[in-house]
Amino acid sequence: MEFYAAGKSSPVRVPEGFGNERIGVNSRYLTKDGKPWIPVMGECHYSRIPRDKWKETLRKMKDGGIEVAASYVFWIHHEEEKGKFDFHGNRDIRRFIELCHELGLEFCLRIGPWAHGECRNGGFPDWLCRECGDSLRSTKEPYFGYAKRYIEAVADQVRGLDLFGIQIENEMTHRPEYLEALRRVVVSAGLTAPLFTATGWGNAKLPDTLIPMYGGYPEAPWAGHVHELEPNANYFFSYVREDGNIGSDLLSVAEGTRRNEAPENVFPFLSCELGGGNQSTYHRRPRITSKDIEALAVCKLGSGLNLLGYYMYAGGLNPVGKTTMQESKATGYPNDCPVLSYDFQAPVGDMGQLRESWFRLAQIHRFLRDFGEDLAPMAAVMPEEMPSSLSDETTLRCALRTNGEGGFLFVNNHIRLKELPAHRSVPFAFRFEKDSVAFEMDVPSDSSFFIPVNLTFAGQKIRYAFAQPVSRSGNTLTLEKIPGLDPVVSLGDGRTVLLNEGDNRIADLNIVLLPREPYQPTSLTPVAVEKVPASCSPEVLMGHLPVKDRTVEYAVRWTEGDRWLVIRVKGNVAGFYADGALVSDAYLDGLPWVIDLRHLKAREGILKIQPLTEEDRGRMYLEIPFEPGIFAPEAFVSGEDILKI
Repeated sequence: MEFYAAGKSSPVRVPEGFGNERIGVNSRYLTKDGKPWIPVMGECHYSRIPRDKWKETLRKMKDGGIEVAASYVFWIHHEEEKGKFDFHGNRDIRRFIELCHELGLEFCLRIGPWAHGECRNGGFPDWLCRECGDSLRSTKEPYFGYAKRYIEAVADQVRGLDLFGIQIENEMTHRPEYLEALRRVVVSAGLTAPLFTATGWGNAKLPDTLIPMYGGYPEAPWAGHVHELEPNANYFFSYVREDGNIGSDLLSVAEGTRRNEAPENVFPFLSCELGGGNQSTYHRRPRITSKDIEALAVCKLGSGLNLLGYYMYAGGLNPVGKTTMQESKATGYPNDCPVLSYDFQAPVGDMGQLRESWFRLAQIHRFLRDFGEDLAPMAAVMPEEMPSSLSDETTLRCALRTNGEGGFLFVNNHIRLKELPAHRSVPFAFRFEKDSVAFEMDVPSDSSFFIPVNLTFAGQKIRYAFAQPVSRSGNTLTLEKIPGLDPVVSLGDGRTVLLNEGDNRIADLNIVLLPREPYQPTSLTPVAVEKVPASCSPEVLMGHLPVKDRTVEYAVRWTEGDRWLVIRVKGNVAGFYADGALVSDAYLDGLPWVIDLRHLKAREGILKIQPLTEEDRGRMYLEIPFEPGIFAPEAFVSGEDILKI
C-alpha cells in the first residue's frame, strides 16, 4: 500500500460568522483556546432520562471520554397540549444544561423544530400536525408562527447559558431559505453559539450560515425490507462525507478520480450522528457489536473526521403522555419502535448499563484527548490502491492522516456479520516531505486499529510502532497491544525493539505498553421465574403492532440488595411491569434485556412475552435463528453499582 503524503495539506481558511473567544472554526478543524481540537460528542436526550439519573448518566459519558453532550429538543415533550408548555421534571432543559456545565461538559442544542429521533411525529405535537397540514416544515403559516413561538419558549429556558453548538431543524435537504429563516428566529430569540449547524446528508442544500454535520450507521433498521443489507460504505475509507446513497460516490473515487487529493471544503468534516449503536425497529433487529462501532470510528477518523459525534451515546426511555411518544406506522411514519425503550444498543444503555463499546471507545477518546491537537490539522490521504467496489473484500482498507512529515495509519479489516481473513506481510510505503518509510505488517483478521508513522516523541523518532497509541504525558508514551500483532517499534536510528508489557525505556522516552484487556461483564446470579395467569393489558405494549395477543406472563422477584435485573428471553415482543405500570419493553433480538431495579418500590414484577409464531416468519429481519413457540425466560440479578453487560 503506497501513500504519497507530501504536499497534501490545503490552505486553512476561516469562514465568517462562526466561533467565539474560546472555540474557533476554520476550513479544516475546530480550535479550543487557540489550539487544534477534535472534540468527542455524545447524544443523550434529557427528556428520555429520569431527572434523578441525569448526573449518573452524564458522569458515565464524561468517564467514557465524552466532552460535548448533545440533545434533541422534542417539541411534543414540551407542548403536547397546545399553548401549555412544560419545562419541569425530566423536561427541565435549563437544569440539564447547567448540570452538563457543572460536570465540565459542553452542550450542543439540537433545537429542531422537527427532530425525528424515532419520536412520535418526528417530535411534532399532534395538534400541530392537525392544524398545519402542508405548511409543516416551511415558512408558510400557520406553521412558521407556531415554530417561532416554540423556539422563543425554548430560548426563554436556556438564554444566557454557554452553548457549544445549535443545530437548526434536522434532515432538511431542499429548503435552505427555511433553514435560514429558522436560524434568524433563533438568533433574534437571544441564542448564540460558536457553531450553527445542520445535517448535511442527502446532498442537502444549506445556507452558508450553517455548518454541515454528517453521520454513518453500522446498519439501517429503517430500511423498508427484511433482507440483509448491501455492503456498508461506512466501513471504507473515503473522501466522501455523505452517508446514505454514498456507494456510487465511493465507487467513483475508487475507479479513477484523483484519489490522493481531498476536495477543498469551506467547513471541516464534522459528525453528529456516527452510530453508537442502532435502534431496533419491529421489522429489522440488528445486533450491533462493539467492533461494529469501533470500526466506524476508525474509518471516519482515518477519512478526515474532526468532530467525533455519536448518536446515540446514552439511551433512554420515551415518556408517556396523553399518547405514547414513539415513532410508529400508526402515526404515519415508516417504522414501528418500542413504546418505552430507546436503548439504541448504545455504549450507555437505556437503563444505564455499560456495554463493551463504552470501554473500547474510551481508548480512542483518550487518544483524541492527548493527540487531537496533532491529528486535527493532518490531511486524510488515501492509498494508491483502493477497493474496486463496495463488494471488494480482498483489497485492504486503510488511510493516512498526515502533516507531510509523518502521521497515523488507520486500518480497518472488519465488517458486520462476516469475519474478514488476515492480510499477511502487507507492504506499506510512505513518501513524506523529507524522507520515506517502508515496512511490512500483518493485518489481523477482524481488526480495526491505527498506528503512528514517522513521528517524534520526547526527542525519539519512531518510524512505526505496531501498537495503538492511547495517551502521552511528558516523556511517557502509552500504547496498547493490537491482538494478533507483535508490538514492535522501529526507531529513527534503525533499531527495532519488541516491547514488553509495562515500561520500556528507550533513551529519554518511556513507552508503556498496555495489554488489550478482555471485556469482563458483571457476574450475575440467577433468580427463579414463575409462569402466572395473565393480568397485564397488552394494549400499551402492542397496540401499535400488527399482531394478535398471544402473550404469556411470568413473575420474577428480587431482594432489597439487588440493583439490576437481566433477562434472557426468546420471542417477538416483551414488556416488564412493576409498580402497576409498564416499566420497559423490547423487540426481542437475542440481546440481554436490562431493568434498573433501584427506583422501583416493589420487589416483584411481571414479564409479559409475545412469542414468535409461524405468521411472523418472513416479516422481520433477525440476526438470530427464527424460533417460534413459547420459551420460559431466564432472569438474573446483580447488586453491583455499575452493570457491565
